[in-house]
Amino acid sequence: MSIKSDHWIRQMAQSYHMIEPFAGEQVRYVNEQRVISYGTSSYGYDVRCAREFKVFTNINSTIVDPKHFDERSFVDIEADECIIPPNSFALARTVEYFRIPRNVLVVCLGKSTYARCFSADTAVALSDGRAMTLEAMAEGHGRGDVFEGYTLHPDGEVSASPLMAPRYIGRDALLELTLDHGETIRCTSDHEFLRSDHSLTPAHALRPGDALMPIQRQVVAVRELPGDHDVYCLSVPDTHNFALKAGVFVRNCGIIVNVTPLEPEWEGHVTLEFSNTTPLPARIYANEGVAQMLFFESDQVCATSYKDRGGKYQGQLGVTLPKA
Repeated sequence: MSIKSDHWIRQMAQSYHMIEPFAGEQVRYVNEQRVISYGTSSYGYDVRCAREFKVFTNINSTIVDPKHFDERSFVDIEADECIIPPNSFALARTVEYFRIPRNVLVVCLGKSTYARCFSADTAVALSDGRAMTLEAMAEGHGRGDVFEGYTLHPDGEVSASPLMAPRYIGRDALLELTLDHGETIRCTSDHEFLRSDHSLTPAHALRPGDALMPIQRQVVAVRELPGDHDVYCLSVPDTHNFALKAGVFVRNCGIIVNVTPLEPEWEGHVTLEFSNTTPLPARIYANEGVAQMLFFESDQVCATSYKDRGGKYQGQLGVTLPKA
C-alpha cells in the first residue's frame, strides 16, 4: 500500500470526480486576503470547513453517548466563523464531497495551522538540562518515554512541568523567526509566542524588535519558508505553555481534528470533530483549510467495500451525528 501523490489526486479528481469541488493547487489567498490554505498538496488534499456547525453544550446535562447521541447536546450555528468554548468540541462538515475508489483508504490529519505546530527539528528545553527535537520526542513517546520541561505561570514563576503527547501532525507551510542571538524557530503562522508583557502574539504578527519572554529575546526577522514541511506539537496541562531551547516560551497546541478513515467506495461530505484542548475559546474559519486527507492505494482490491456493506453513512450530506 502506497501513499498517492498530487499527480494521482488531480487525475482522480478529473476522471473519477473523487473530490468536488476541487482545487488543483494550494490556495493561500482569496480576493487578496490570506486564508488558511486548502487544495492539493504534495501528498494529500487539504479540505475546507463548511458554514454549518454543531457546538456541544452541557446546558441539558446530557451524557455524550456514541450509541444514543442526543441532538439537544448541540447548538446549531451557520456562520463564517465558529467559536468553540474552552475544553469543548464542535461538529462540522467538509465543503468537499468525496467519492473514494474501491482500492483506496483515506486517512485524515488535523490541519497543523489549527494545532499550532513546529518543524521537526525544533528543540524543546528539558528540565534535566538537555534539549530534544520534537521529532525525537514523538519517537520516544511512541516507545513510552516521558518528558519534563519548563512552563511559565501567570505570576512570572518558571517551574518544571510534564510535556504531554509530543506527536506528528502533518505537513504545512511555515514561518521562520530569527532571534537576536542567532537562533531560528520554524512554526505555523498562528503559533502564539509569549511577549515580555505576558501577552500572546501569533508568529505572523511578530515584527523586528518585538521582545519575547522570559529574557527579552528580540525578533530580528520573520519570513515565509517555501513549500510544505513536517510539523509536530505537544501539550502542557494547566499552564498551557512550554519553553524552547531558543530561550522563549510558546503556547500549547490548540485544536485537534478527529475524523474516521474514509473506507473504499464510501462517498459523502466528511463530518469533522474539532476538540478545543485549551482553556480559551477557539475560532474555526469556514471556507478555509482545516484538515489534510492522505490517500493510500492498495495493491489488491478489497473483497467487500463500504458500499457493498450498505454502510449507514453512505452518501451523507451535511453534519451527520453518530447513528445507533
